[in-house]
Amino acid sequence: MRMPSALARIAGGAAAAALVALALVDVSRGAESGDGAAEKMLLVAPAAPGGGWDLLAREMQNGLREEELRFNVEVQNAEGAGGTIGLTQTVNRAGQANMLTMTGLGMVGAVETTGSQHTMEDATPIAQLASEYLVVVVPADSPYSDINELAEAWKADPGGIPVSGGSMGGVDQIFAAQVARSMDITPEDINYLPYAGGGEVLTSLLSGTSDIGFTTLSDFADQIESGKVKALAISSPERLEGVDVPTLTESGYELEMSNWRGVIAPPGLTEAETAKLEELVAELRDSPSWADTLERNRWTDTYQSREEFEEFLDEEVAMTKETVKELGL
Repeated sequence: MRMPSALARIAGGAAAAALVALALVDVSRGAESGDGAAEKMLLVAPAAPGGGWDLLAREMQNGLREEELRFNVEVQNAEGAGGTIGLTQTVNRAGQANMLTMTGLGMVGAVETTGSQHTMEDATPIAQLASEYLVVVVPADSPYSDINELAEAWKADPGGIPVSGGSMGGVDQIFAAQVARSMDITPEDINYLPYAGGGEVLTSLLSGTSDIGFTTLSDFADQIESGKVKALAISSPERLEGVDVPTLTESGYELEMSNWRGVIAPPGLTEAETAKLEELVAELRDSPSWADTLERNRWTDTYQSREEFEEFLDEEVAMTKETVKELGL
């Protein structure tokens, strides 16, 4: 599949810029802040209701209330432009110390592909909370029985084998590019078909429109268990408990990658304010309700403190910039 033309990229950038401009209008702050558990907390989900960031925000909302860490917790959705609308709202509320915005690899990618006026460096990293690992899947009747057979065929004809995943420039395409690179395939040469979600990717695979799918494990866990699709490899550093899928690393491909989720805060906070937010998130992470959240959603605990998360973000931004460049986006 050919990458978008220069004209299409310019049009897309203009549309994204228009959306970001809308975010300059500050959203309502709601109730007055109190002290301690009574203090108001705003959680911003930079996506539509029902998405991964929305789920994270609402799980945090429930957990903070259940653990009596915060009672006055509001979730607001700021959807659009791959999460960069939410990023813009966060940056524009500099100094607001009772606000956390959900973030992840998708936002890092969107910053590089939408022409966002703000970058991850403009916000204050607080913590990484959890990760979902990604899988390479094929239909049940696929001729590829393992990842090495797939690699051999894909290397022989990178553009002739259609592969599917989520939106252009999103986590799935970044994963597909990283897998291709680990197999000595030029990422720009792959025939990537972008879809709105896992359901459409599944339809594409089962209808024969695509031969390979790249997605998060949770999107396809039920289909893998039922035998509708085969998972050939997973991007985790080691095999996951209860998931009989070999890792890319053990199959000979030096690649570990996760669809991680974390939280950022506005810029301009004092050290004490930043530390207070970090402590709040750490308390939630150590709670029984959060352990239940991880289990129910099949998330892996990859908690990182503020300093660790900041270093990790720098690495993710560098990797994403390089991948986006290789994809010609």
